[in-house]
Amino acid sequence: MTVHEFRRLGRGTDLLVTVEDLRKASIALEFLSGPITGLYDPGDRHGQGAILFGVLAALSGAERTYTREKTLEGQESARKRGRTGGRPPSLDADQIEYALTLRAKGTPMKEIQQKTVITRGKHKGKNPSLPTLYRTLAEAAAQRTDT
Repeated sequence: MTVHEFRRLGRGTDLLVTVEDLRKASIALEFLSGPITGLYDPGDRHGQGAILFGVLAALSGAERTYTREKTLEGQESARKRGRTGGRPPSLDADQIEYALTLRAKGTPMKEIQQKTVITRGKHKGKNPSLPTLYRTLAEAAAQRTDT
């Protein structure tokens, strides 16, 4: 198998699986550029091929752990900044309060839906769906009872 350079080998794949598949099939690995240019044979049990395949397997595990740690750190950092991910809420606090008031007066949900318009995001200018409205009002009612 010929690879332009070492960094390209594991891109988009699980490096450990790739290395193990190459080793099982006795496929030599050739790097065209970079610091480890050359041909490496996994069947060469005592030479550079064996060493390289062992190092690649170890790097794969370390890379997976490093990526996972960085992802978790990024998520934690985002949470501290108030970013929780996902789509922003369709309705703001005033709209939710308005919808709750209408619901308390006995207004049907279909009518509340028609009176409520999304003011931001990709659905700006449209009415929220009935499931969104039901879910949002239920969440708001639950928050009121919790506080």
